[in-house]
Amino acid sequence: MAPRTGAVRRAVASLRTRSALGLRPVTAPVMVFIPLGILLGPYGSEIINGSALRHLDVVISVVLATLGVFIGIAAGTQAGSVRRLMAASTAEAAITILAVGAASYTLLHAWQMPTAMAYALVALTLGICASASAAPSIEEHDSTARRVAARVADLDDVLPIVLGGVALSLLGGAERSAVVDIGLSIGIGLGAAATAWLLFELSAGAERDVFVLGTLALLGGAAAYLEVSPLLTGMTAGWVWTQAPGETEHVVARHLEKVQHPLVVILLVTAGASLEPSMAGVWLFAPYVVFRTVGKLTGGWLASRLAPGIAPSDLGAYLIPPGVIGIAFALNVQQVAPAAAMPLVFAVAAGAVLSELVAVIVVPDPDAAHA
Repeated sequence: MAPRTGAVRRAVASLRTRSALGLRPVTAPVMVFIPLGILLGPYGSEIINGSALRHLDVVISVVLATLGVFIGIAAGTQAGSVRRLMAASTAEAAITILAVGAASYTLLHAWQMPTAMAYALVALTLGICASASAAPSIEEHDSTARRVAARVADLDDVLPIVLGGVALSLLGGAERSAVVDIGLSIGIGLGAAATAWLLFELSAGAERDVFVLGTLALLGGAAAYLEVSPLLTGMTAGWVWTQAPGETEHVVARHLEKVQHPLVVILLVTAGASLEPSMAGVWLFAPYVVFRTVGKLTGGWLASRLAPGIAPSDLGAYLIPPGVIGIAFALNVQQVAPAAAMPLVFAVAAGAVLSELVAVIVVPDPDAAHA
């Protein structure tokens, strides 16, 4: 009985992760809520039908901006050897993008698969979705290796968000350059953050709830209207609040901490309900999972050279759980280029579920590491 109990405890521990930087840990969000979304969606019970999904599109923009705010606040308050850890996480994320992107581009050419956008854009989008990881949950007695892995996994959300802003510009079809779109994303974040800072410093109590919600609606709505990245816009605002005088970041974090998990649930259920089976999505699914795993293991090996205190094989294994930023970006792409994104959303969401199952097998046992 004891070995079986230990195996269950290990499985639960490997699935208890932080979906994105700044969020509290939760157990198996992807594995549970994406299948639930499929059951509730148009290809299941149709409780969430096509009309409901169209109405949820506005909500998703605000959810994306809110996730960006969490990441920006958490990134701005990182302490210790953050530069070294940021270098390690950036190198790991870049290798995963290259592995998945190069493999996808090669396979698309070999298969001559018809897509609504260029092979290079499909490959870049898949690489960005693959690069983000969920961080393992940390307990007081956990080893240094597990703590290092958690911080590397947390910080690898940053590069996908920045590159995602560039990819959305290329996908949107607007007559603006990627530099202009990135500038617009950052400008919206700066403007909203400055306005909110003034309001938060001069208000208290229930007024602040209204201002926080209004700021998030402004961040998500303005980004959606201009077809730029709500994740980057929100991350910019969150980071600015950590650098501004006062306690604005604590005010925002306090008001949002109660809704962070419901936001993740909305995002994942919507992703599941949005899944539309297609031949292209099915063909991309398996290579996406395989080369994402290869990229994470290879990237973990390199990142361990920049973040000592953890074995290369362990770091790569810790980075396999997918988190929600990749799925969030896939839904963002769907908002900008709906027809082109359908196979990508399928490959990324289904791949996230399988990656979480793989994590049960390969993520190191925290009790063994502590022992």
